[in-house]
Amino acid sequence: MIRMEVKGLQELELQLEAIGEKLAVKVLRQAGKEAMEVVTEDMQQHAGFDESSDGPHMRDSIKISSQNRMKDERWLTVVTIRVGPSREHTMKALAQEFGTVKQVADPFMRPALDFNREKILRILAVGIREGIENNR
Repeated sequence: MIRMEVKGLQELELQLEAIGEKLAVKVLRQAGKEAMEVVTEDMQQHAGFDESSDGPHMRDSIKISSQNRMKDERWLTVVTIRVGPSREHTMKALAQEFGTVKQVADPFMRPALDFNREKILRILAVGIREGIENNR
């Protein structure tokens, strides 16, 4: 059972908005992460892999992260979903994606997003629809 203590109509309005915001963020975050799973798998398949390296590999560090931007006035979005390697592998990823003076570019991030665009949008639409229907 949910219990709320309200002293005035303005406070009630604020609490209702807060509940709505939390629900919106939850639904969008879940749907976004589910949709971007396809991109994560594609990026992991095409990311560089050095068999001679004993340390952690870039493709093993590719993860999905999300950030709530609801109260951030700099952004006009509710949630930001990011897929990519950890900060430890940022330079390796940039070198592979765009190339360097000595290394030819072998993009794996942008093609993963472009190739799966329709699938992402389809999964995202279904996830948002289900999230809204389940949380009415």
